[in-house]
Amino acid sequence: MLTILVSPILYLFLFRPLNVHIAALRQAQDLLRQQRDHLEEEVRHRTAELVERNREIVDREVHYRAVVEGASEGILTLDEQGLVVRNNMAAEKIFGFAPGKMAGMPLAQMLTPDSAKRCLGSDGLLYPVSDLSLEAQNKNGEIIPVLLSVSAFRHENIRYHTAIIQDISERVMFEKRLARLAYYDSLTGLPNRRLFHDRLGQAIERARRDGELVGILFLDLDHFKDINDTLGHLFGDLLLQETAKRLSNLLRKEDTVARLGGDEFTVILEGISDVADAEDVAKKILHSIGQPFKLGEHERYVTSSIGITLYPLDDSNIERLIMNADGAMYQAKLNGRNAYALYTPKIHSETMERVALEASFRKAVKAADFLLQYQPEFVLHYQPEVDRYSGEVVGAEALIRWQHPEFGLLGPIQFIPLAEATGLIVPLGEWVLRTACKQAVAWRKAGFPPFHVAVNMSALQLKSHEIVPQIARILEETGMEGRYLELELTESMVLDKNECLIAILRDFKEMGITISIDDFGTGHSSLANLQLLPVDKIKIDISFIRNVTKNEHDATIVTGIIEMAHKLGLKVVAEGVETEEQQMFLLEHHCDILQGYHLSRPMAAGDFEALLVNLIETSPSKPSS
Repeated sequence: MLTILVSPILYLFLFRPLNVHIAALRQAQDLLRQQRDHLEEEVRHRTAELVERNREIVDREVHYRAVVEGASEGILTLDEQGLVVRNNMAAEKIFGFAPGKMAGMPLAQMLTPDSAKRCLGSDGLLYPVSDLSLEAQNKNGEIIPVLLSVSAFRHENIRYHTAIIQDISERVMFEKRLARLAYYDSLTGLPNRRLFHDRLGQAIERARRDGELVGILFLDLDHFKDINDTLGHLFGDLLLQETAKRLSNLLRKEDTVARLGGDEFTVILEGISDVADAEDVAKKILHSIGQPFKLGEHERYVTSSIGITLYPLDDSNIERLIMNADGAMYQAKLNGRNAYALYTPKIHSETMERVALEASFRKAVKAADFLLQYQPEFVLHYQPEVDRYSGEVVGAEALIRWQHPEFGLLGPIQFIPLAEATGLIVPLGEWVLRTACKQAVAWRKAGFPPFHVAVNMSALQLKSHEIVPQIARILEETGMEGRYLELELTESMVLDKNECLIAILRDFKEMGITISIDDFGTGHSSLANLQLLPVDKIKIDISFIRNVTKNEHDATIVTGIIEMAHKLGLKVVAEGVETEEQQMFLLEHHCDILQGYHLSRPMAAGDFEALLVNLIETSPSKPSS
């Protein structure tokens, strides 16, 4: 009998009921369907995510392209060798290239050789820079002033650079126009008072070095007012212009003739050997001015009076030399006009007064005993600085006064030149700083709202190696917070921007101190150069503010300074605001802070405190009792 062996599985399949098999198959099908549906849902979800991410990438790319192509600055992507990989349309416009023609060009080739050296390392490769002022050259070789910023990044482990180039041609041209307005007389084209002072200082420095004399002539036209009154100001202006031409034609190239204002002219004679040389020039001027002037259809004869003084025979101080020449000119007028006169110290008492003043100043600021013995002769007055938006006092400038035992209360102009000439400005400046800080802390403890206290720094103080630790020590000893101290530096002190000065200013900034540039506009610096220094504010010189509502050129200078300073993120203070008209002009042109007699005169600390109390009590925000 044949025996058939059947496996258990086959046995079950063969001998289990059919419906059981069908149920198992259906269960398997359901499971497979669920898994398929799950996979399909996962695929749809992942696909939707990829589509959304791709759309975001495309949107970002479109946005990036719009920003880059719409930018006014030239934007370049450079490889590690400094070759252009990609650029926007603005870059092509700046350098004058057709679309697509800049690829592969080295950035250094688009700069002048000297400028290229400033942004390349010793290995010849680019390194990061920020707002570096350079000269670029376009396709035609024309020079373009630019600001260059370079930053590095990596993509797929390859180093690239982004270069942003800003064409500052308009800014440079504007600053040149401002400089022309600031330093040259618009009527005659001659140097004005500011440039005359600067050139006289340079001439004196050269004469001191070379052992020579400098002659200063001060002249005006006799009875000039009669010309204006009879012929009118138009003919008066023609006379001034012709006078300027005659003076310029008489002088050597190394000499300077300037118009100070009105009919007043000054002359600087360099390299002369004795007083006779200056007298010869004065005689030639008298002869030339004495020739008839053709003013339109009118012919007029005019004479002049001239005063002469010599450096260093008469004095070494610029202001006193000008005063000497001015006084000598009036002596020439007393002598009958159409003449010149040499300066002589006629009034002996005035000379003795100056000597006595210097001697008493040395005594009052005797360095060894200053803090203990002589401090009571000096006091600080404070002049408020007022915010244009809120009208609140946001600062106080500390101004020193000398309570002289014989001459009474003297202003700084009467003794600060002595302090600087004798070197005693250093201990005096330390006392001013310490006293101002103590007073500021006292006001804070009395509950007054916080505000800056501004202190003027002298060049001698800034050159001292001890100035940074000295100020840090004063802040610590008085309890003064650096953020409430403001140090004012004159524009002439920061013109050379040497590394030592920059380091000192950065140290001040580390202490939280505010840095402002005082008397801005009287030197030769530009606002663009100031951005290289850690400066917070500029104070427009009072000489510009004085005639801002009367002189169109001064008004143009002031508005230009305000606009450019704001673009550079600097606050602007106008000092010497003396009239309502000046205040309204400055408010209209968005000057940040105002200071001057129209708002408040400098006052003693007690009076300043009373002013603060009065302002608080009359403040609209103060609740009524």
